Amino acid sequence: MEEFSIVGENGNYLKVTFQEVYGFPESTCHWGGYEVRAAVEIKSGSFTAHSIFWTSTGELYEFFKRLKACNEEVEGNVDFANYEDNLRLTANYNNLGQVNIKGNFYALSDLKNELLFEFNSDQSYLNATIREL
Repeated sequence: MEEFSIVGENGNYLKVTFQEVYGFPESTCHWGGYEVRAAVEIKSGSFTAHSIFWTSTGELYEFFKRLKACNEEVEGNVDFANYEDNLRLTANYNNLGQVNIKGNFYALSDLKNELLFEFNSDQSYLNATIREL
């Protein structure tokens, strides 16, 4: 099972674990690459979320490319939103290598449960994320 994490200060993190990749290697999906059912785990302060969401390897690859570029330049913003739009996150770099991660996640259901999250990280933590991706 493949996974990656965005680790922050004070034990905060966002972790994505790939549970199943569909279509490989025969067919790709509309969103680029292969469709992925993934588990997400988020800890931000006293709040946590554990759920499933759908994304694609193409969406994750675009996130990886932008994250790598911002990490090398130590500036810029990186956005990610999966095709169902229930996981959104933004990583904002400043010129000191500090990174603010914020976003929201909601499980697709009839209920309106949503986690808004924000935590601080830095370039050294994001180096590990880039290696994992």
